[in-house]
Amino acid sequence: MLRFMTDYYKISLEVLSQILKVEGYDHWEKWMQEDIKLWETTKSVEHHLHAYGGMGSFNDVVIGYNDTEGLWKGRVFGGFQSIAYGLASGDSLAIILDRMQNNSCIISGWRCLACGNAKITTKDVEVFIASNLIPKLFVEYINKNQLPDLGAIDKILASEIIINQRNTLKVLISNAGIDLSEDTNWQWNCPKCGSADTCSYRWEVKESETKIVDAKDNLPFIK
Repeated sequence: MLRFMTDYYKISLEVLSQILKVEGYDHWEKWMQEDIKLWETTKSVEHHLHAYGGMGSFNDVVIGYNDTEGLWKGRVFGGFQSIAYGLASGDSLAIILDRMQNNSCIISGWRCLACGNAKITTKDVEVFIASNLIPKLFVEYINKNQLPDLGAIDKILASEIIINQRNTLKVLISNAGIDLSEDTNWQWNCPKCGSADTCSYRWEVKESETKIVDAKDNLPFIK
């Protein structure tokens, strides 16, 4: 039994419970409520730890859809999962937050290897921003003692930092001659030259988000 733990464990359980309730996961919402009750009364975390592992466990819960809000909600949910599980397992909050950080500068998309025509979708942009920014937001909200507010996805998406980063990336993509598209369907044939020689492609966002260049691990294409 863990007798001393920051309230961030309870806060994480509460936010998880709220999201699960909204998403219709009644079983897991009740599970989180039981976790909260056990923590408040006995400081036990065993029930929460038993939620993980194996097919159909809490690890398999999928939150959010392919829309922008759903994507961010899923990532935030995963962050609260990491904090709750990490604290219940005895890890320090600092270690958990450090483990969550993502310093990747890679954004993915699509490219025709025959003519070089390239596309990045708006979803790819959101994945890039969310992957890098959400871990930092957890640190920021914890430092401001406002962690419960991180569950308000609509307010997060309306924040100036996300809007500015989204606009910056759109400009970089345009300046690099890459198409920005809402269409997330795979391009089996290049819309420009008709070639079927297409593949997933990666770019690196460099120099404090002022430049986007081809990543070094891509397949070569004819320039």
